[in-house]
Amino acid sequence: MGKLLSSRRALSWFLISATLILILACSSDDEASNVTSSGEAATAVPAKDPVTVTDALGQAINFEEPPKKIVTLSPTATEILYAAGGAAILRDRASNFPVEAQSLPDAGSAYNPSIEAVVEVQPDLVIIEALTQARFVSILKQSGLKVMAVKAETVDDITNQIINVGKVIGEEAVANERVAEITRRLEQVGSSDSRTFLILISDQDRNLYAARSESYTGLVATTLGLKNKAEGLPDSGPYPGFSMMSTEAILMANPDIIVTITPAPEPAPRLSDTITRIPPFAGLTAVRTRSIFEGDVTLLLQAPGPRIVEAVESLSEGLKFEDR
Repeated sequence: MGKLLSSRRALSWFLISATLILILACSSDDEASNVTSSGEAATAVPAKDPVTVTDALGQAINFEEPPKKIVTLSPTATEILYAAGGAAILRDRASNFPVEAQSLPDAGSAYNPSIEAVVEVQPDLVIIEALTQARFVSILKQSGLKVMAVKAETVDDITNQIINVGKVIGEEAVANERVAEITRRLEQVGSSDSRTFLILISDQDRNLYAARSESYTGLVATTLGLKNKAEGLPDSGPYPGFSMMSTEAILMANPDIIVTITPAPEPAPRLSDTITRIPPFAGLTAVRTRSIFEGDVTLLLQAPGPRIVEAVESLSEGLKFEDR
């Protein structure tokens, strides 16, 4: 009888020990499964909260999760997306900055993009430019696509749009860093240059047009503190944001500085050279003091957006005539 009790006790202890070993083994397996290959404990990635932003057209847009497939249909939209830490899968033909965007397929012109090409890639988000592309919103929405508009009329517009897009794509930290850089660099350039200016461009018939204060081109100059002699003129001619100015009007304006823009690539003559050969302009202050600067067509005309800081820096450097 004693031997039987001893045997039963031994069996009980064996079963208890086996159970404890099994529990410990399972616990070890669970812990191992929570350790990464680098030996660090894995942490659960928190789910992103829904984000609602108001775009440049006043639309309140809700995002349950960050969009992954994004199409941009203007250089402004493309550059704001990349500045915010994102990337596109399709772009308009004119979007060539940053370099990564150049290898993307395009949906045609920003003025008349192929809606079919956009719908075909089934993006999670389409970003457009508010002033020139608002007419595409209803068409894209009818195709079941989510559309967000951005704009670059002021420095605040640009920085706010970068932050908004950063929130939407889950890259708010990147967006804030880029905005801080833009703000810092603009502060370094300063806004104390109070000279008067005209920014001029010409068409094939040699008509001259001046950038209005309301234009992005005018914004670049006024950010430096310069006073625009085209203030108050109506929008007219083939260049949005510019107003046609007659020879007489330019003579009456008589700015301290003339900045010229030549859309045609070299070897086409630069407007900064040809304008000095117009006989009536010989008496202009800017001509007499050689205060004429050929501006960068890309930065001043073709790329409204985050590169405003490069445009302002370039213009500021170019207007240091006394150092030449």
